[in-house]
Amino acid sequence: MAVVQEGVAGVATPPEVKNMDAECAPTGLDPTRTRFLTPDMCRIHLGNLGALHVTVLNEDIYGGVYAAYAFPVAYPGGYISLLQSVGEQEVEVGIIRDLDAFPPAAQELVRQALARRYFIHTITAIREVGWKYGLVAFEVETDKGLSSFYMRWSQDRAVDYGQRGKVLISLENNRYLIPDLDKLTPSERTEFQRYIYW
Repeated sequence: MAVVQEGVAGVATPPEVKNMDAECAPTGLDPTRTRFLTPDMCRIHLGNLGALHVTVLNEDIYGGVYAAYAFPVAYPGGYISLLQSVGEQEVEVGIIRDLDAFPPAAQELVRQALARRYFIHTITAIREVGWKYGLVAFEVETDKGLSSFYMRWSQDRAVDYGQRGKVLISLENNRYLIPDLDKLTPSERTEFQRYIYW
């Protein structure tokens, strides 16, 4: 497991972005530089036709912005890239290191943008887990209703999410999230760990 440093507001800094702060001065849309967006320097809001906009203080208003995770499994609440399409290119407006540092309305707008980009089922109960056709077969209850899926039995198909969670990646590359294994019933957790024990 990689060692991380503490970043702003108690958010751990991934090794991939360690020591970048000195290089992250405001840069406009310079694709060769990285900058971290803060509530002091920008405002996230809806613009024309309900599109996500970012207004950067003393710089510009960036319209038609969309959000993407830099580290979706390890840092679901941070390191969120805000991007804008400029012609054929994607240009990064900046990275939100800690979404919780922003006002609640801005947080909600970013979460809605992420939800449009990523389709994740949150597992609320496990009905059955077993082997079928050489794959791990799941029947689960999710926030979107009942679901059945298959996944390869491989560590890269069941990855850690935070301290106690897992993200399961199905054969169709859909993501199924268990935010906290301890919140499963003891029998569900035992059954799950018979197959996914790493």
